[in-house]
Amino acid sequence: MSDHPGASRHPSCARRGTRGEEILKRVVLAVILLPLITAAQSRPTPKRVQIAEGVFLFMTPAYGNVGLDGNSIVIVSRRGVLVFDTNGTPAAASAVLQEIRKLTDQPVRYVVNSHWHWDHWYGTEVYRQAFPDVQIIAHEKTREMMMGPALEFNRPGIERDLPGYIANLEKRSPPPADLAEARFFLEQKKNVRHTFPDVTFTDQMNLFLGERQIQVLHYERAVTPGDTFLYLPQEKILITGDLLVNPISFALSCYPTEWLRTLEKIDALDVSVMVTGHGEPLRDKELLHATMDVFRELLREGKEAHAKGIPVDEAKKTILPALATLKAKITHDDPRLSNAFDIQLVDWYLHRVYDELNGPLTDAIVPIPRQ
Repeated sequence: MSDHPGASRHPSCARRGTRGEEILKRVVLAVILLPLITAAQSRPTPKRVQIAEGVFLFMTPAYGNVGLDGNSIVIVSRRGVLVFDTNGTPAAASAVLQEIRKLTDQPVRYVVNSHWHWDHWYGTEVYRQAFPDVQIIAHEKTREMMMGPALEFNRPGIERDLPGYIANLEKRSPPPADLAEARFFLEQKKNVRHTFPDVTFTDQMNLFLGERQIQVLHYERAVTPGDTFLYLPQEKILITGDLLVNPISFALSCYPTEWLRTLEKIDALDVSVMVTGHGEPLRDKELLHATMDVFRELLREGKEAHAKGIPVDEAKKTILPALATLKAKITHDDPRLSNAFDIQLVDWYLHRVYDELNGPLTDAIVPIPRQ
Protein backbone atom coordinates (compact mmCIF):
# COMPACT_ATOMS: atom_id res chain seq x y z
CA MET A 1 0.00 0.00 0.00
CA SER A 2 1.10 3.58 -0.33
CA ASP A 3 0.51 6.97 1.19
CA HIS A 4 1.12 9.65 -1.40
CA PRO A 5 -1.14 12.69 -1.32
CA GLY A 6 -0.57 14.72 -4.43
CA ALA A 7 0.51 11.72 -6.47
CA SER A 8 -1.16 11.39 -9.85
CA ARG A 9 -2.31 8.22 -11.55
CA HIS A 10 -2.17 8.00 -15.33
CA PRO A 11 -4.86 5.44 -16.21
CA SER A 12 -3.95 5.34 -19.87
CA CYS A 13 -0.63 3.76 -18.95
CA ALA A 14 -1.91 1.35 -16.31
CA ARG A 15 -2.99 -2.19 -16.93
CA ARG A 16 -4.54 -3.91 -13.96
CA GLY A 17 -4.99 -7.63 -13.43
CA THR A 18 -6.80 -9.80 -10.90
CA ARG A 19 -5.43 -12.10 -8.25
CA GLY A 20 -6.84 -15.08 -10.11
CA GLU A 21 -4.39 -14.44 -12.93
CA GLU A 22 -1.31 -14.82 -10.71
CA ILE A 23 -0.56 -18.43 -11.65
CA LEU A 24 -0.94 -17.68 -15.34
CA LYS A 25 1.38 -14.69 -15.02
CA ARG A 26 4.12 -16.85 -13.54
CA VAL A 27 3.78 -19.40 -16.34
CA VAL A 28 3.86 -16.68 -18.98
CA LEU A 29 6.89 -14.99 -17.36
CA ALA A 30 9.34 -17.55 -18.74
CA VAL A 31 7.92 -17.14 -22.24
CA ILE A 32 8.19 -13.35 -22.04
CA LEU A 33 11.79 -13.46 -20.92
CA LEU A 34 13.03 -16.15 -23.31
CA PRO A 35 13.84 -13.96 -26.35
CA LEU A 36 15.73 -11.47 -24.21
CA ILE A 37 17.57 -14.22 -22.34
CA THR A 38 18.64 -15.77 -25.65
CA ALA A 39 19.85 -12.44 -27.05
CA ALA A 40 21.85 -11.64 -23.94
CA GLN A 41 23.14 -15.08 -23.02
CA SER A 42 26.71 -14.19 -23.96
CA ARG A 43 26.75 -11.22 -21.57
CA PRO A 44 28.03 -11.56 -17.99
CA THR A 45 25.49 -11.99 -15.21
CA PRO A 46 24.91 -8.70 -13.36
CA LYS A 47 27.00 -8.36 -10.24
CA ARG A 48 24.91 -8.68 -7.09
CA VAL A 49 25.85 -6.79 -3.92
CA GLN A 50 23.78 -7.19 -0.77
CA ILE A 51 23.33 -3.79 0.84
CA ALA A 52 21.25 -4.98 3.80
CA GLU A 53 18.75 -7.73 4.56
CA GLY A 54 16.49 -7.87 1.51
CA VAL A 55 18.16 -4.93 -0.28
CA PHE A 56 20.34 -5.71 -3.29
CA LEU A 57 22.33 -3.74 -5.83
CA PHE A 58 22.74 -5.16 -9.35
CA MET A 59 25.52 -3.78 -11.53
CA THR A 60 25.53 -4.55 -15.26
CA PRO A 61 28.82 -4.42 -17.21
CA ALA A 62 29.33 -1.77 -19.89
CA TYR A 63 28.51 -2.53 -23.51
CA GLY A 64 32.05 -2.35 -24.82
CA ASN A 65 32.85 1.26 -25.70
CA VAL A 66 29.33 2.27 -26.75
CA GLY A 67 27.30 2.47 -23.58
CA LEU A 68 26.95 2.14 -19.83
CA ASP A 69 24.17 0.69 -17.72
CA GLY A 70 22.86 2.27 -14.55
CA ASN A 71 22.64 0.51 -11.22
CA SER A 72 19.40 -1.31 -10.47
CA ILE A 73 18.38 -1.69 -6.82
CA VAL A 74 15.95 -4.32 -5.58
CA ILE A 75 14.08 -4.02 -2.27
CA VAL A 76 12.35 -7.21 -1.14
CA SER A 77 9.57 -7.33 1.44
CA ARG A 78 6.95 -9.78 2.70
CA ARG A 79 4.37 -8.15 0.42
CA GLY A 80 6.29 -7.62 -2.76
CA VAL A 81 9.33 -6.09 -4.43
CA LEU A 82 10.33 -2.56 -5.43
CA VAL A 83 12.86 -2.02 -8.24
CA PHE A 84 14.65 1.33 -8.43
CA ASP A 85 15.85 1.94 -12.00
CA THR A 86 15.43 -0.71 -14.66
CA ASN A 87 18.71 -0.66 -16.55
CA GLY A 88 19.50 0.64 -20.00
CA THR A 89 18.32 -2.31 -22.09
CA PRO A 90 15.51 -4.86 -21.85
CA ALA A 91 18.09 -7.65 -21.83
CA ALA A 92 19.82 -6.20 -18.78
CA ALA A 93 16.50 -5.81 -16.97
CA SER A 94 15.64 -9.39 -17.88
CA ALA A 95 18.90 -10.58 -16.35
CA VAL A 96 18.15 -8.67 -13.13
CA LEU A 97 14.64 -10.12 -13.05
CA GLN A 98 16.10 -13.61 -13.29
CA GLU A 99 18.19 -12.79 -10.22
CA ILE A 100 15.13 -11.43 -8.38
CA ARG A 101 13.40 -14.75 -8.98
CA LYS A 102 16.26 -16.47 -7.14
CA LEU A 103 15.63 -14.20 -4.14
CA THR A 104 11.84 -14.31 -3.82
CA ASP A 105 8.61 -15.43 -5.46
CA GLN A 106 6.94 -12.15 -4.48
CA PRO A 107 5.75 -9.96 -7.39
CA VAL A 108 7.37 -6.69 -8.34
CA ARG A 109 4.75 -4.18 -7.18
CA TYR A 110 6.65 -0.92 -7.76
CA VAL A 111 9.19 0.36 -10.24
CA VAL A 112 10.71 3.78 -9.50
CA ASN A 113 12.47 5.65 -12.31
CA SER A 114 15.09 8.07 -11.01
CA HIS A 115 15.35 10.31 -14.11
CA TRP A 116 15.16 10.35 -17.91
CA HIS A 117 18.68 9.17 -18.88
CA TRP A 118 18.23 6.08 -21.04
CA ASP A 119 20.62 3.88 -19.06
CA HIS A 120 18.18 3.95 -16.12
CA TRP A 121 14.73 3.16 -17.57
CA TYR A 122 14.88 1.42 -20.96
CA GLY A 123 14.29 -1.95 -19.30
CA THR A 124 10.95 -1.00 -17.72
CA GLU A 125 9.01 -2.92 -20.36
CA VAL A 126 10.29 -6.18 -18.86
CA TYR A 127 8.58 -5.49 -15.53
CA ARG A 128 5.35 -4.34 -17.17
CA GLN A 129 5.24 -7.52 -19.27
CA ALA A 130 5.99 -9.77 -16.33
CA PHE A 131 3.81 -7.94 -13.80
CA PRO A 132 0.90 -6.07 -15.46
CA ASP A 133 -0.18 -4.72 -12.05
CA VAL A 134 3.16 -3.02 -11.37
CA GLN A 135 3.01 0.69 -10.58
CA ILE A 136 5.70 2.69 -12.35
CA ILE A 137 6.57 5.82 -10.38
CA ALA A 138 8.53 8.91 -11.35
CA HIS A 139 8.57 12.62 -10.73
CA GLU A 140 6.08 14.46 -12.91
CA LYS A 141 8.89 16.25 -14.76
CA THR A 142 10.66 12.97 -15.47
CA ARG A 143 7.54 11.56 -17.11
CA GLU A 144 7.27 14.68 -19.26
CA MET A 145 10.92 14.39 -20.30
CA MET A 146 10.66 10.67 -21.06
CA MET A 147 7.66 11.11 -23.32
CA GLY A 148 9.21 13.68 -25.64
CA PRO A 149 12.49 15.55 -25.09
CA ALA A 150 14.47 12.48 -23.98
CA LEU A 151 13.40 10.47 -27.02
CA GLU A 152 14.43 13.29 -29.33
CA PHE A 153 17.74 13.73 -27.52
CA ASN A 154 18.53 10.03 -28.01
CA ARG A 155 17.32 9.79 -31.61
CA PRO A 156 20.58 10.90 -33.32
CA GLY A 157 22.52 8.31 -31.38
CA ILE A 158 20.24 5.51 -32.48
CA GLU A 159 19.70 6.63 -36.07
CA ARG A 160 23.11 8.10 -36.96
CA ASP A 161 25.93 7.92 -34.40
CA LEU A 162 25.80 4.28 -33.33
CA PRO A 163 25.21 2.93 -36.87
CA GLY A 164 28.10 5.05 -38.11
CA TYR A 165 30.39 3.81 -35.34
CA ILE A 166 29.45 0.20 -36.05
CA ALA A 167 30.02 0.68 -39.79
CA ASN A 168 33.55 1.89 -39.05
CA LEU A 169 34.19 -1.13 -36.83
CA GLU A 170 32.99 -3.45 -39.58
CA LYS A 171 35.61 -2.06 -41.97
CA ARG A 172 38.46 -3.14 -39.72
CA SER A 173 40.32 -6.37 -40.31
CA PRO A 174 40.17 -8.36 -38.19
CA PRO A 175 36.88 -7.12 -36.67
CA PRO A 176 37.45 -5.64 -33.19
CA ALA A 177 36.34 -7.60 -30.15
CA ASP A 178 33.67 -5.08 -29.17
CA LEU A 179 31.82 -5.19 -32.52
CA ALA A 180 29.30 -7.75 -31.27
CA GLU A 181 28.64 -5.70 -28.13
CA ALA A 182 28.07 -2.55 -30.20
CA ARG A 183 25.61 -4.35 -32.48
CA PHE A 184 23.79 -5.85 -29.51
CA PHE A 185 23.54 -2.48 -27.77
CA LEU A 186 22.11 -0.77 -30.86
CA GLU A 187 19.54 -3.52 -31.44
CA GLN A 188 18.43 -3.30 -27.83
CA LYS A 189 18.01 0.47 -27.99
CA LYS A 190 16.24 0.38 -31.37
CA ASN A 191 13.70 -2.20 -30.25
CA VAL A 192 12.78 -0.86 -26.82
CA ARG A 193 9.07 -0.57 -26.08
CA HIS A 194 9.15 2.69 -24.16
CA THR A 195 7.15 2.13 -20.99
CA PHE A 196 6.27 5.33 -19.18
CA PRO A 197 5.40 6.01 -15.53
CA ASP A 198 1.74 5.71 -14.60
CA VAL A 199 2.12 7.33 -11.16
CA THR A 200 3.77 10.72 -10.70
CA PHE A 201 4.56 12.91 -7.70
CA THR A 202 5.97 16.36 -6.99
CA ASP A 203 7.93 16.33 -3.71
CA GLN A 204 7.47 13.12 -1.71
CA MET A 205 5.69 9.78 -1.59
CA ASN A 206 5.66 7.29 1.29
CA LEU A 207 5.41 3.66 0.26
CA PHE A 208 4.58 1.06 2.90
CA LEU A 209 5.57 -2.28 1.40
CA GLY A 210 5.18 -5.09 3.90
CA GLU A 211 7.49 -4.36 6.80
CA ARG A 212 9.29 -1.54 4.95
CA GLN A 213 8.83 2.22 4.77
CA ILE A 214 10.30 3.66 1.58
CA GLN A 215 10.43 7.41 1.06
CA VAL A 216 10.37 8.47 -2.59
CA LEU A 217 11.84 11.98 -2.66
CA HIS A 218 12.60 14.94 -4.90
CA TYR A 219 14.21 18.12 -3.56
CA GLU A 220 15.12 20.39 -6.49
CA ARG A 221 16.32 20.19 -10.07
CA ALA A 222 19.81 18.75 -9.98
CA VAL A 223 21.10 16.47 -12.73
CA THR A 224 17.69 16.70 -14.43
CA PRO A 225 14.40 18.50 -13.74
CA GLY A 226 12.88 15.54 -11.91
CA ASP A 227 15.58 13.65 -10.01
CA THR A 228 14.08 11.04 -7.68
CA PHE A 229 15.87 9.21 -4.90
CA LEU A 230 14.92 6.77 -2.14
CA TYR A 231 15.50 6.89 1.58
CA LEU A 232 14.83 3.93 3.84
CA PRO A 233 14.74 5.52 7.31
CA GLN A 234 14.68 2.27 9.30
CA GLU A 235 17.68 0.82 7.44
CA LYS A 236 19.38 4.23 6.96
CA ILE A 237 19.91 3.47 3.27
CA LEU A 238 20.05 6.22 0.65
CA ILE A 239 19.61 5.33 -3.04
CA THR A 240 20.64 8.37 -5.05
CA GLY A 241 20.29 7.66 -8.74
CA ASP A 242 22.66 9.94 -10.67
CA LEU A 243 22.51 12.65 -7.99
CA LEU A 244 25.81 11.02 -7.06
CA VAL A 245 27.89 8.63 -9.15
CA ASN A 246 30.82 6.61 -7.88
CA PRO A 247 33.35 7.93 -8.72
CA ILE A 248 32.61 10.73 -11.27
CA SER A 249 29.22 12.40 -11.42
CA PHE A 250 27.76 13.23 -14.84
CA ALA A 251 26.97 16.93 -15.17
CA LEU A 252 25.54 17.29 -18.69
CA SER A 253 22.57 19.70 -18.78
CA CYS A 254 22.54 19.95 -14.98
CA TYR A 255 21.26 22.69 -12.64
CA PRO A 256 24.39 23.74 -10.72
CA THR A 257 23.05 25.72 -7.76
CA GLU A 258 20.05 23.48 -7.18
CA TRP A 259 22.17 20.33 -7.47
CA LEU A 260 24.50 21.56 -4.75
CA ARG A 261 21.54 22.44 -2.52
CA THR A 262 20.09 18.98 -3.12
CA LEU A 263 23.33 17.29 -2.08
CA GLU A 264 23.54 19.50 1.01
CA LYS A 265 20.05 18.37 2.04
CA ILE A 266 20.97 14.75 1.35
CA ASP A 267 24.09 15.18 3.47
CA ALA A 268 21.83 16.04 6.43
CA LEU A 269 20.08 12.65 6.28
CA ASP A 270 21.07 9.91 8.73
CA VAL A 271 22.69 7.43 6.36
CA SER A 272 24.80 4.32 6.88
CA VAL A 273 25.15 3.36 3.20
CA MET A 274 24.65 5.19 -0.09
CA VAL A 275 23.89 3.40 -3.34
CA THR A 276 24.79 5.65 -6.26
CA GLY A 277 23.58 5.74 -9.85
CA HIS A 278 26.67 3.90 -11.07
CA GLY A 279 29.46 2.13 -9.23
CA GLU A 280 29.93 0.39 -5.92
CA PRO A 281 27.99 1.38 -2.80
CA LEU A 282 29.52 3.87 -0.37
CA ARG A 283 29.82 3.30 3.38
CA ASP A 284 30.86 6.87 4.12
CA LYS A 285 30.24 10.38 2.77
CA GLU A 286 33.76 11.13 1.57
CA LEU A 287 32.85 11.12 -2.15
CA LEU A 288 29.68 13.11 -1.48
CA HIS A 289 31.64 15.80 0.35
CA ALA A 290 34.40 15.92 -2.28
CA THR A 291 31.84 16.28 -5.07
CA MET A 292 30.07 19.06 -3.17
CA ASP A 293 33.39 20.86 -2.69
CA VAL A 294 34.06 20.66 -6.44
CA PHE A 295 30.64 22.19 -7.09
CA ARG A 296 31.27 25.00 -4.59
CA GLU A 297 34.59 25.84 -6.19
CA LEU A 298 33.15 25.82 -9.71
CA LEU A 299 30.23 28.02 -8.66
CA ARG A 300 32.51 30.52 -6.92
CA GLU A 301 35.27 30.63 -9.55
CA GLY A 302 32.80 30.47 -12.41
CA LYS A 303 30.86 33.44 -11.09
CA GLU A 304 34.04 35.50 -10.76
CA ALA A 305 35.26 34.55 -14.25
CA HIS A 306 31.88 35.27 -15.79
CA ALA A 307 31.76 38.70 -14.15
CA LYS A 308 35.16 39.51 -15.68
CA GLY A 309 33.97 38.45 -19.12
CA ILE A 310 36.34 35.47 -19.33
CA PRO A 311 35.07 32.82 -21.79
CA VAL A 312 34.07 29.55 -20.16
CA ASP A 313 36.79 27.47 -21.83
CA GLU A 314 39.46 29.94 -20.71
CA ALA A 315 38.03 29.92 -17.20
CA LYS A 316 38.23 26.14 -17.10
CA LYS A 317 41.97 26.23 -17.82
CA THR A 318 42.47 28.53 -14.84
CA ILE A 319 40.15 26.68 -12.46
CA LEU A 320 41.31 23.11 -13.07
CA PRO A 321 44.70 23.48 -11.31
CA ALA A 322 42.91 24.77 -8.20
CA LEU A 323 40.93 21.53 -8.12
CA ALA A 324 44.02 19.28 -8.10
CA THR A 325 43.61 18.06 -4.51
CA LEU A 326 39.91 17.28 -4.91
CA LYS A 327 40.58 15.66 -8.27
CA ALA A 328 43.17 13.34 -6.73
CA LYS A 329 40.79 12.47 -3.90
CA ILE A 330 38.06 11.48 -6.37
CA THR A 331 40.12 9.88 -9.18
CA HIS A 332 43.11 8.52 -7.22
CA ASP A 333 45.18 9.77 -10.18
CA ASP A 334 43.72 7.16 -12.53
CA PRO A 335 44.23 8.60 -16.06
CA ARG A 336 40.84 7.45 -17.36
CA LEU A 337 39.01 8.84 -14.35
CA SER A 338 41.05 12.04 -14.49
CA ASN A 339 39.87 12.61 -18.05
CA ALA A 340 36.26 11.98 -17.02
CA PHE A 341 36.68 14.42 -14.11
CA ASP A 342 37.95 17.14 -16.46
CA ILE A 343 35.18 16.73 -19.03
CA GLN A 344 32.06 15.11 -17.57
CA LEU A 345 32.23 16.86 -14.23
CA VAL A 346 34.22 20.09 -14.47
CA ASP A 347 33.69 21.12 -18.09
CA TRP A 348 30.00 20.27 -18.28
CA TYR A 349 29.19 21.69 -14.85
CA LEU A 350 31.10 24.93 -15.53
CA HIS A 351 29.28 25.44 -18.83
CA ARG A 352 26.01 25.19 -16.92
CA VAL A 353 27.26 27.64 -14.29
CA TYR A 354 27.70 30.14 -17.14
CA ASP A 355 24.27 29.24 -18.56
CA GLU A 356 22.72 29.80 -15.14
CA LEU A 357 24.40 33.19 -14.80
CA ASN A 358 23.13 34.19 -18.23
CA GLY A 359 19.50 33.65 -17.25
CA PRO A 360 17.03 31.19 -15.71
CA LEU A 361 17.58 27.57 -16.77
CA THR A 362 14.70 25.81 -18.49
CA ASP A 363 13.90 22.10 -18.67
CA ALA A 364 15.38 21.89 -22.17
CA ILE A 365 18.20 19.38 -22.67
CA VAL A 366 21.35 21.14 -23.82
CA PRO A 367 23.83 19.51 -26.22
CA ILE A 368 27.22 18.26 -25.13
CA PRO A 369 29.70 21.19 -25.10
CA ARG A 370 32.30 21.05 -27.83
CA GLN A 371 35.84 20.27 -26.74
